[in-house]
Amino acid sequence: MPGIVRSIVLGICALIIVAGCRKGEISRNGVPDTFISYEAINLSGANRLNSSVRLTWYGTDGDGYITGYELSLDNQNWEYTTTQDSVFLFDIPPGTDSADISFFVRAIDNDNNTDPSPAFLRVPLINTPPDAAFLDDRGPSDTAFIAATFFWQASDPDGNSTLKSVEMRINDGDWTEIDRSQNLISFLADTSVQSGTASAQIYYGNSTAAASNTINGLRVNDSNRIYIRSTDIADAVSDIDTSNSFYFRAKSSGTKILWISGHNSATTAEYRGYIDANNLNYDFLNFGFAQGLNLPKYFDPTVRLIFDQYEQAFLNLPSTNFRNTVTGDEKPLIDYLAPIIQRFTDNGGRYFLTTQLTKTQDLSESRSVYPIDAISTSSVPGSQARIVSDSALIPLIDTARYPSLNPTNVEFGVVPMIASADAQNFYLAQITRFRGWDGSSQVVAAVRRRGGTISQVFFCMEIHRFDKNSGQVEQLIGEIFNNEF
Repeated sequence: MPGIVRSIVLGICALIIVAGCRKGEISRNGVPDTFISYEAINLSGANRLNSSVRLTWYGTDGDGYITGYELSLDNQNWEYTTTQDSVFLFDIPPGTDSADISFFVRAIDNDNNTDPSPAFLRVPLINTPPDAAFLDDRGPSDTAFIAATFFWQASDPDGNSTLKSVEMRINDGDWTEIDRSQNLISFLADTSVQSGTASAQIYYGNSTAAASNTINGLRVNDSNRIYIRSTDIADAVSDIDTSNSFYFRAKSSGTKILWISGHNSATTAEYRGYIDANNLNYDFLNFGFAQGLNLPKYFDPTVRLIFDQYEQAFLNLPSTNFRNTVTGDEKPLIDYLAPIIQRFTDNGGRYFLTTQLTKTQDLSESRSVYPIDAISTSSVPGSQARIVSDSALIPLIDTARYPSLNPTNVEFGVVPMIASADAQNFYLAQITRFRGWDGSSQVVAAVRRRGGTISQVFFCMEIHRFDKNSGQVEQLIGEIFNNEF
């Protein structure tokens, strides 16, 4: 319809109790007569209706039948319909909180006669302010690193289509309008800023492209809060909602390596020793802290945006299942990270990953992403592959550069791997076949190459368990990051 009615939607939104009132006696003069279910709506002040109103009407014809109706807000411009009720979403003029809407309806009979005196109803409306809020359990738990992701919602009691805009502000920065159709939003800070205030790019949903506008006010290496508000078509503004406070940690200037640990503090300390012994500069994410307390709510986009800032990655990940509080998924970190690693390597990234496979491992999310095609299991019930204390993991390539790795203890229930067709076997385990274990492979590491050099390293054994002779694991990591990557 023209004017201030923007849409007509069938259904019930704001129910007005039907009270049968007639405009007059049924006419017998050949023209139809029209009735609205209300003769009047005598409401004022705060008791007025909101802008979404259900109205009903009907018509009678003494010498025929009704074929349709015409509706109008000005008694001049009409819109045809065959329905007898609708939910109308009326616009309240900007800057005002109430309005009186004129509503006209006239019946049309089978002879195409139109009611010469349309039924009329004055509809008293009042605008209800919208609202907007963060879902704090989906935001950063305590600290955000490089990228911060938030989930928000906004609504209007008068109907969500009456929302005109949603805005966010970071700390004391400017209010910035965001796409109100995108409830998941990420802020990627300017990585050249190491302290103070920085602007941030805006990413919506899982988009890999930044929005055209940016947002300012983010405090790098400091505490932050995000604010949100919404505005409706009557220019009513919601209360401001505030996110939980979070610390924003910056990317270290010039750093190319991202290190992710999924282990407890003791094991993480072991890996830190190996990396630091090679004088590697890195940024660190601890997913294993307090049994996954720091696990990102959204690997995509949050972790994906983080990986985009680095050229190399080192990942020591346990076989443990981690629960995502947003999706409810429970799976190992290699599965959560699989699509992130795929994008990372597609963009030229190089990584070294060490994890522990299990004999029930589901590779549906990992196969082809990592250089592994399958796990090697035994057909003999009760059998087991072991690596005893006088055995080792033996390099299959560049044996002069890559060291053998000796276990610190006997390794029970070893699960070797079968490398993908485009990969090269890297390390083989000297396996003791306990109780007739008949697995087809003893391979525990594979690599992929790019331009002749190794670009992907995948160990299906946790290499910190093979540091019996001090310096072996350090040498392996050093050869990869200093001479291959």
